[in-house]
Amino acid sequence: MGDFTISHLAENEYQLTASFSAQDLHMRWFEQYLPALNVDLKNISMSRIGFQIAGPKARELLAACTRFDVSHSAMPFLSVRKIEVGQCDAVVQRISYTGDLGYEIYVPVEQQISLYHTLANEGMAFDLKPFGMRAMMSLRLEKSFGSWMREYKPDYTPMETGMDRFMDYKKEADYIGKAAALKELAEPPKRQLVSFIVDAIDADVVADEPIWKDGNVVGFVTSGGYAHFSEQSVALGFVPTQMIAEGATFEIEILGEMRPAKLFSNPLFDPQSNCMQS
Repeated sequence: MGDFTISHLAENEYQLTASFSAQDLHMRWFEQYLPALNVDLKNISMSRIGFQIAGPKARELLAACTRFDVSHSAMPFLSVRKIEVGQCDAVVQRISYTGDLGYEIYVPVEQQISLYHTLANEGMAFDLKPFGMRAMMSLRLEKSFGSWMREYKPDYTPMETGMDRFMDYKKEADYIGKAAALKELAEPPKRQLVSFIVDAIDADVVADEPIWKDGNVVGFVTSGGYAHFSEQSVALGFVPTQMIAEGATFEIEILGEMRPAKLFSNPLFDPQSNCMQS
């Protein structure tokens, strides 16, 4: 139904972060099932907003903006805390879609300008620069991070996309989709999502390009582009499971031209994820 970050803020308080453009879809889905549960749901998309910071000096920048301890021991990877950032009351999540050290900082809407000035002023010492979605979508390719409605959507199953690592197949509760998840566990999928380095010339993949092997179409691209740190053209897509092997060679058709593509398993940037998790 969506690509969510679920944060446990307090004993009975959670924050769900997802695509802004899909909030009406998500609200309808949650409201469909809420009557049977003792849960209060409120859409705060227009009242709690903020920024993300990312890069090797992200922790130093955050530390310069707060009196709270944001060291790795106090705020490890995937943790969330309510702290003050500058003059703002913030919810800070240590999570990153760029593959490097990063944080998401949420504040009341009326404090966003104050938060921006705090980050910008303290960031001058770290040569801070603003970046947008196109930069982030390039950075995520070097970690083989999928994107919602490209690599992850209702058409694909957890095991096909590698999302089964988040599944609790032994959970006793009869959660939505449990029967389908257990069925897939018993009958593994015939295709899986993989990453390729593409020998592109003057155009990178976008999505839906066919993937060829020995003269036959065997899969399709879900997304891709140029990864600037590694200086490689990258594609993500589905191929039959029996063809998956490190270094396996394929061809991807780009604008009617066959281009060699090599399958890779380890991320091009920081394969052990030390930057993001340390």
